[in-house]
Amino acid sequence: MKWLTYIDNYLFELINSNGDSDFDLIMILMSNKYIFIPLYIYILFVLFKQYKKKIIWILLALVILVFLADFGSVHFFKNIFLRIRPCNVNPALDGIRLIDGYNCGTGFSFISAHAANMFSIAFFIGLIKRDLKLFIFLFSLATIVGYSRIYLGVHYPFDIVGGMLWAIIVSLLTYKFLSLKIDETIQ
Repeated sequence: MKWLTYIDNYLFELINSNGDSDFDLIMILMSNKYIFIPLYIYILFVLFKQYKKKIIWILLALVILVFLADFGSVHFFKNIFLRIRPCNVNPALDGIRLIDGYNCGTGFSFISAHAANMFSIAFFIGLIKRDLKLFIFLFSLATIVGYSRIYLGVHYPFDIVGGMLWAIIVSLLTYKFLSLKIDETIQ
């Protein structure tokens, strides 16, 4: 376990300490959950155009997906592991780079809810659409959001990886629920 903590701290320091003030605003924007609302609206529009008869089930599945990703990241992980965010307390790490005016938050670190939410949307939409370019775009966006959380000093790299793994589980379960419901309505 010590070597995992060492690797996590090393990667955190590598990413966080190499930040540049020219990128600070971009990373703050990438961590803002509201910045992606136009993208989500566009995705819903595309889904509606393609799946008119199934859109209610897809919308319900998306609500379940985000609820599970977000709620689960807090209640199944953060409140159990109680890992302190690197920007709050970690005297073992020297030189944590914090961005002036960015709120670190008071919650716990493992797993990242930002990562869980973004990756779950990427995986779920990828499963529905079966469009590799769209999946790569959404996965890349989720990766940048995860990177921004490390850059801003609010998460360790393994918090992001944990969020991604939780997102895979949540996406597969939600997709299975959706496929069962769609099969019921077809018969």
